[in-house]
Amino acid sequence: MITASERLGLRYYRPEDTAPIFKIYTGDPGSAKYLARQPHSDVEQTGGMLKKLSNPESLVANGMCVWVIEAIRDGTAVGLITIAEDDASMAVHFGIGIPYRGRGFAAEALALTAQHLLATGQTVGVSSFTDVDNAAAQSALVKAGFVLTGRAPSFYQAPQLGGEYRDVYRYQYRV
Repeated sequence: MITASERLGLRYYRPEDTAPIFKIYTGDPGSAKYLARQPHSDVEQTGGMLKKLSNPESLVANGMCVWVIEAIRDGTAVGLITIAEDDASMAVHFGIGIPYRGRGFAAEALALTAQHLLATGQTVGVSSFTDVDNAAAQSALVKAGFVLTGRAPSFYQAPQLGGEYRDVYRYQYRV
């Protein structure tokens, strides 16, 4: 376990996480609505991504890393946290599987991630961004201790929204 609260743990993936994460998150078209990628087409695509990006060496090797968000009580993978190098800081992004939304897992996982990265000296700042229309993500970021710092126009291309370029709100974690 990388870090944990009473309810959630953040850890690297285990092979048995692949199919559930594909089913509840990476393969779901609705979950990819505000992402710069299409939903994964099969469980093997999710497995390849996790194998490459969810291990202790992936941040150094790839400039990014993925942690599994686990509900400690039942040991279930409920979503993913992505950490990416962003100049002198780290950017964090998140996704919670459909059956686990609305329980505060995103905000809790975001706060755990930011606190861990800062406490271990891996970064001097933690940021994030989300689509201007993604109210649920905006709420989770604020609940986690992030503050809105601005708007970036035409920041990313959203394949699930007709391939249009989308504006995002930028956030910074405040201790």
